[in-house]
Amino acid sequence: MRVAWFNVENLFTRYAFGGPHSEALPYDRQVIAVGVTAVDRGTDGADGNIALAGMQRDNTARVILDMQPDVLGVSEVENIAALRIFNQQYLSHYFDRIFLIDGNDGRGIDVAICIRKGFQADVLGLRTHAHETLEPGQSVEWGVVGDDSGPVYLARNALFSRDCLELDVAVGGKTLTFMANHFKSQGKSSRREQLPPDEMRLRQATRVAELVHEAQSAGKYPIVFGDLNVDNVNPQRGQSLAPLMNCGLVDSFGDASPQDRWTHYYVVGQDVSRLDYILHDARLKRTSRMINRKGITLKCNQYQGERYPTVGYAHNAASDHAGLCVALDV
Repeated sequence: MRVAWFNVENLFTRYAFGGPHSEALPYDRQVIAVGVTAVDRGTDGADGNIALAGMQRDNTARVILDMQPDVLGVSEVENIAALRIFNQQYLSHYFDRIFLIDGNDGRGIDVAICIRKGFQADVLGLRTHAHETLEPGQSVEWGVVGDDSGPVYLARNALFSRDCLELDVAVGGKTLTFMANHFKSQGKSSRREQLPPDEMRLRQATRVAELVHEAQSAGKYPIVFGDLNVDNVNPQRGQSLAPLMNCGLVDSFGDASPQDRWTHYYVVGQDVSRLDYILHDARLKRTSRMINRKGITLKCNQYQGERYPTVGYAHNAASDHAGLCVALDV
């Protein structure tokens, strides 16, 4: 079984009401999602921006198709419509089971889990933890509030910045529990003022470690994949991941050299670090692994390997993250 993880960086939908003739459409076609894009950062005018977004999403698809995953976890997806349309328009219906539940992120970016068409797997259950709170007795307060800079999406008291999305799947006589995560970023958020970023991430890692133990106690085989948003060997921030990294799962890339396991290029600092992980139950044997960096921008001098032909210096990279893939013997 090939398990992959990829932060696809701002996969958003386009809607019919954004078109010049939308008012002439029937109502049920004015609001329909019709395509996908990236966050508009181009400077070449509207047509140029659309072309760049299409090129970026094509490179995003190339990373996924090259990894050939049976099960894929992704982050930074606007909603399930975006992922379904991306699967249709760029992946030729590679996946036939796609799971996403809206989480707590202010930009509306969510985690999701996809299963390849034809892969023998029975879906047994789906669970969200977006409603869980920082302290017992609280409840999450969702909504929108305003501040000096404009509107801010509110998810006050929420434990998870997005979600820990759990999917139980029966494969080869075993029940596997996939847990897709996108932990708190390293920057402070105006809607997360209760706790510093490292403390938030520590609590998220602690909770996921508890879910791992619950799954194992129930006879399941947990697999945690996600953008955990910090390098676990970072001397200042890495300890925020300690509860999860030390809960007994195998770090698929933990024995790789530091220069070989980075997954993210930070364009502002022009540096690379490891933010993305696949952690699996020790009873599942790893047979191979790969990190696909072919979609990383040419600005990233730390990578001198092969890139896709249309990857350049601005607005057309597959993502600012690499894709990770691990083959497990189930």
